[in-house]
Amino acid sequence: MKAIHYDTEGDILSVTFAENEAQPHTGVELTNNIVLYYNPQTQQPLKLIIVSYQAMVQASTRTPLTMDTLSRAPATVQTLVLSLLRRPPLTAFFQLVEQPESRSLTGRLREIFAPATLQIASV
Repeated sequence: MKAIHYDTEGDILSVTFAENEAQPHTGVELTNNIVLYYNPQTQQPLKLIIVSYQAMVQASTRTPLTMDTLSRAPATVQTLVLSLLRRPPLTAFFQLVEQPESRSLTGRLREIFAPATLQIASV
């Protein structure tokens, strides 16, 4: 990981895996609150943005998050993104949940960066 930034006021977690300014990049919404940017040529993740991070983590502990926005993407995009979500570094943030009875894509967020810890570290 290159950089992690948590905005306490906006409750936005932004994780940069690699700089994307000089390389091609595509963004895809997994949910209304989660966006993943990746390089379509190298198939590597570049950046992850989670809006309402704490609320999303709490919600995903009760029930898996439905990746309804990703499920509307073309099949090739879905396949690539699911492949990215199943390997590091994204496995540090997501746990995909297999639900054979459901055709929707679901997952749980892993809370590895607590805002309180980040605030203490920045003091």
